[in-house]
Parts: sequence; structure tokens; C-alpha cells
Amino acid sequence: MFKTNTLHNKIHHCLYTLFILFSLTYSLISHADVEITPDPAASVVEITVHTRQYDAASPWNTTWKSWIATGFIVEGNRILTTAQLVDNAVYISIRPNDSTKTFEAEVDNISHEVNLALLTLKDETFFDKRAPLALGDLPKPEEKVSLYGYPVGGNKLSITAGIVSRIEYQTYAHSGLTFQAIQVDAAVNSGSLGSPALVDGKVIGIVSEITPEIAETPTENIGYLIPAPRIKQLLDDLRDGTLDGVPELWVDYQFITNPTHKQYYRLTPDQTGILINQLCANSDAALLLLPDDVITAIDGKPITEADFIQTNGKQYSNFQHHIDLHQLNDIVSLDIIRDGKLVKQNVDLNKKSLSKNRKESVPRYFIFGGFVFLASRKLPECVPATEDETGAPPTEADTVEIVQVLPSANNIGFHDVAPMTISTVNSETFSSWTYFQSLVKDGSQKNIVLENDTGYQIVINRQVAEKEHDALLEKYRIPKTQPDDMAEEEAEP
Repeated sequence: MFKTNTLHNKIHHCLYTLFILFSLTYSLISHADVEITPDPAASVVEITVHTRQYDAASPWNTTWKSWIATGFIVEGNRILTTAQLVDNAVYISIRPNDSTKTFEAEVDNISHEVNLALLTLKDETFFDKRAPLALGDLPKPEEKVSLYGYPVGGNKLSITAGIVSRIEYQTYAHSGLTFQAIQVDAAVNSGSLGSPALVDGKVIGIVSEITPEIAETPTENIGYLIPAPRIKQLLDDLRDGTLDGVPELWVDYQFITNPTHKQYYRLTPDQTGILINQLCANSDAALLLLPDDVITAIDGKPITEADFIQTNGKQYSNFQHHIDLHQLNDIVSLDIIRDGKLVKQNVDLNKKSLSKNRKESVPRYFIFGGFVFLASRKLPECVPATEDETGAPPTEADTVEIVQVLPSANNIGFHDVAPMTISTVNSETFSSWTYFQSLVKDGSQKNIVLENDTGYQIVINRQVAEKEHDALLEKYRIPKTQPDDMAEEEAEP
């Protein structure tokens, strides 16, 4: 009996030991192989933004506005939202779901081009119990998505269901540039902006206003997302601590699909591509490519009949999307048909996209003779490349526009000219705001003749304008001729 009990105890002990070892092994395997998905509701926040804005027609008037939108946690203890929400913000706070506590936030990085912004918090204990949301890939058409956000109409987190309608290139309203966008059939409003759209627990896009037409007249049950690959490109760009931007090929082009057009450029019937019409100066493409080159593949990916290339498994995207997802100064390999022969060329993407719709945070205005002049930055344009591309790259210049005319007896006949862009002052061109002002204030000229690019003229009598200036400002209750804190620029020689 004693021996039997001893044997039984030994067997029991062995089985218990094996059970413990199995439990530990299973625990290690499960923790190593199973990805724990955070609760999206805990990672989505309500954002309250207070911002300063001015009226372009009356730039001396500053207004203060506030609104509520959405954001969510991403890697690096940051909150992602859209740039349009926090542009010119003076105070930002965030509130987590089911909490009354708010946390002060500030803009860490902002990309106006792709309408994305990253916020940091002064109190980072917020992130102690809240995890970042994982980023997914492009969804498939008709795939179901869930939008987590704070749409107008309540204070609680709202979860809206929808499906992916289509994925295509659209104009981003905030920048005026075209990038890939996802259309979903889900109801969104201003509070939904910045909301993450999830598929299987991963973010496939962020709600944004896309086309200007839709931004002005929202369509019921249609929303647009900035895709997750666009977000990944931004986060990868910032890994070195500097936001470089989105590269572009910096050429003017057209698609070749017509059979006769293909034959003219010696393409085979099954070849399609991009015909380079014009090369823009000061880019690597201008040094290595030629007009009439036909690009048939990018990084080994053929351009299809629909101007797409295969980017992810069986999914196809606009060829430009493949360029967009690179980093600035990345090298792309191009297959080119040149004079009927295949040429392979590596090109440095050394030019970046720049927002077309960027509004300056502090208006630069000047009033003279009842004419209200407003300055804005003019982006570098595509200057046709020449054989000698060693010159300095084009720099940003200022454009000056008459945005309003304060009616008086001395500017009669010109009361309705606004808006009008000025090209010359007394037949002299200018490229800086400071130099424009110096030309207008030049006392050596009795009359000031302003012209636009078509030659339309406005003539101002200097003596009369100076004499009535103070009374005109008082009449229209305008406090200052120009802002006190306007940055001084060196006048052109």
C-alpha cells in the first residue's frame, strides 16, 4: 500500500510539473504571437480648437472662432488630426472618451499639402493607459468600415458604419493638390473631421474634406478619407525629426492611350505610358529626361491602359500615387521609350509639392488712396528647362492684389476693380512686398500708375491720396494703414 501511494504521488507530481511547463510555454507563445488590439474608443479623442482668422477683403479685422473635431493616438505619443482643423490655432485641448478632464495640446508638425497634423500634449501621462491605433493598408471596394468620432449633435463618442465606395485621385480642398482619397458611404459633418476609419481594428484612413465643391456643399451619406498609406508616409518622413514633404516628378505630361499616338512614339500595341511634354527647371528630372520621352514603368511596375500601376497585391492605383509615397530625395527607376529604344534611368525626387491654398496667418496689407493692397506668397512655377540647368532654383515671390476699394471722390471709376492683381507700378515690376510699397511711396512720381497683366490701368494722384488718407481711414473706421508687427523685408536693389 505504501509503495502504491508513493508511485501515485510521483505520477501526480510529474503530471503537475508538465502542466506548469505547458502553461508557461503557452503563455510565452501567446504573448509573442498574438497582437493585442487596443480599444479604439480609448484611443480616439475630442479636439476643441480656438483659432484666429481674418477676412481677406478687410484684413485689419480679426475674428476668433472655435470648433470641435476628432483625433486619434498614433505612434510616438502623438495625436493625429487634419491640418485644416488646427491651422492658425491659438489654443487646443483634447478630451478622451467618457471623461470630463481636458488636456492642453499644441501642434507638433503640420503638413498643409496632405492636410495632416500631429499634436503633442503638455501632460504626457495621458498616454500611460492609452495605446496608439495600428495603421492598415488600402481597403477593398465594398469593404465595411467603422468611423469613430465626435460629429456635431452630441458630446459622446459616435461610431458610424459604412462601406468603401471607391478609391481614386481627388483634389484636397485645404491645399488644392491632388492625392489619393477613399470615398465611403457614411454620414460625416464638421465634427467628424479627423475621425479614424477602421477595418479589422486597423486605421485605413482619416476623415477629411477633399474636393472644394464637396467642402462647400456637403453631400448626404458621402465622406472622404485620407488613406493610411498617406499617413504612413508622413510618419516615416518625421523619423529623423524633420518634415521634408511629399516629392513630385516635376514634369508636365499627358497619357498615351490612342493607337496612332502609340505608333508615333514607337510603342508596341500593349505598351502604355506617360508622354513628357515639358521638363521643369532645377530638378533632377530636367537633367536626365528629355521632352518626348515616354515613361512606361516606374520601379519596374508597368503603367497600365488606365494610367495605373500595381501598388499593393492585386490593387492598382494612379501612377502618381506611387511617386507620392516616396520620401523626398528617394531614387525612382524609370523605364523610358526614347526614339523607339528602351532606356532605364534613375531619377532623384528632389522637388516637393507645395500647397496652392495656403493662407498667411498674419495678413500683410497696406492702404493708400483708398485701395486696400494684400500680399501673398507666389509659389515657384514650372519654368521650362533649358540646356543649362546650373542656375539657382526659383524662390517664392510675393504677389499683390487689390482686395477692396474704399470709395471716395478721388478714386471714382475704380470702385469695382477688386479683386485685381498688380503686375507693375509706374511700369516697374516687383517680386517682394516691401519693394512694392517702396514704389508706391516713392515721392518722385506725381502719379502712381498700377497695371495688371492685361495692361488695365489705375492712376492715383499722390498728393490727393496723401491729403485725404487720415480722413478716409477715420470715415471707414480702419485703425491702421498696415499692421505694426509686419516683418520687414530687404528691399530689392
